[in-house]
Amino acid sequence: MEKRVKAEDYASQLPQHLLHHILSFLKIKQIIQTSVLSKTWYQAWNTFLILEFNFSDIFSQNSAKYMETESTSDINRQQLYDFVDQILLTRRRQMICLEKFTVVMHWIYLKPHTMLAIDRWIGYALESCVKELNYVGGLNVRDENLKYSVPLSVFDSNWMQVLSLCDCKLKLPFSGKVKLSCLKRITLRTVRVDDNFMRELLAGSPMLEDVSLINVFGVKELNVFDLVKLGKIAIELLSDLEKLTINAPKLETITLTMYKWPFSVNLGDSCKNLSLCDTPVSDKWLNAQLKRLPHLENLTLYFCPKLKRIEISNPFVSKLLIHGCDKLSIVQIDAPCLRHFTYEGDIVSLSSPKNRLTLSEVSFYFKSNNMDITWYIRLIELLAKFNTSFNVLKYVLKSHTGKWVVIPEEVRQRVASPLCNVKEVNLKIWSQKKALPMSQLEDAMSWIAPHHESLSISIHRN
Repeated sequence: MEKRVKAEDYASQLPQHLLHHILSFLKIKQIIQTSVLSKTWYQAWNTFLILEFNFSDIFSQNSAKYMETESTSDINRQQLYDFVDQILLTRRRQMICLEKFTVVMHWIYLKPHTMLAIDRWIGYALESCVKELNYVGGLNVRDENLKYSVPLSVFDSNWMQVLSLCDCKLKLPFSGKVKLSCLKRITLRTVRVDDNFMRELLAGSPMLEDVSLINVFGVKELNVFDLVKLGKIAIELLSDLEKLTINAPKLETITLTMYKWPFSVNLGDSCKNLSLCDTPVSDKWLNAQLKRLPHLENLTLYFCPKLKRIEISNPFVSKLLIHGCDKLSIVQIDAPCLRHFTYEGDIVSLSSPKNRLTLSEVSFYFKSNNMDITWYIRLIELLAKFNTSFNVLKYVLKSHTGKWVVIPEEVRQRVASPLCNVKEVNLKIWSQKKALPMSQLEDAMSWIAPHHESLSISIHRN
């Protein structure tokens, strides 16, 4: 007779904090399903501090129940909303402090009774001293009438540490005071505000460490002052912005993405990491600003269409990335601590006083509409400038087909190999079509760096 082995529920024997950790990796439907496994799992669910309800996913994945027949789907959705009420009320009665509460609701489901339900849920969450509150709405809907209106009570909490509002609306003009004494991180995305609201928000959130304003409308003048803990700010696509002033003593990371450049921008002097993306910044402003950032360590310039000349003179800059600045022609670098340099674009004139570059990694991806003999000679001259950096550990050359690394024979006869001191070279090719033969690529790299000790060629198909 076959011996039966008694099944043991080892998971139910785990301490509750480990069960909560397991639940944090599951979606809300899966979390609720675990509650029927045992009393232990039920208790773990009943005291779980993270509640995330993505109704857009729930409705789309259960269309037969929630979307096909209007009368039936309305009833089913209301039953679901009532269930969420009970979940939140249970925690409020038990005086459980929520770690995180998230609602994702597409605008097509935002009926009047739905908005009232969301008001209730946010109210319950606030009464449960929620630390992180997130609302995500209608996927960049411009019509304010189709958006959920955030209650003013959201901006009056002594517990909240993280607030994220996406695709919703505020009651404007904003009246009242923001009182978020513990707020550390805020994200506003695709919302319309006014200057008064931004002043109240920053003044009423003295502990802010991280601010993200993305696709925010209505802000004309943004002044970031007196936030002694602010370490990171991202400002992206504020189309109405005319004046930006930042002065925070511990601010280390600034990211700006602006298709329209304000007439006045001052970034203070504490920044260590500066990223300018899709930003029509001028040479004059950038070069002047770089001189006012004595602690700058990392600089990223990504698709800045007006830049022609960059002058970097800083003893602490260690990482520089320049990508897609099509008009750029001159780069001057006086940065003795520069270790990582990435450049993607056409050939530029690069100079460094007394060959002070001491790089550990260089990455190049060159592209041009006119790759003639003169272009290749300029390419060799540029690469040769990095041959003097004897302590360079790694050169990475990137291409879509490998074409630009294949130096024509006519050029090879006129100039010397540019990287004869380089020991390690990597060629990475992202090919949308057939790349050049491997033998041709190996020959090309062996000419560019004839004394290499390590050569790697990788081809990634898109």
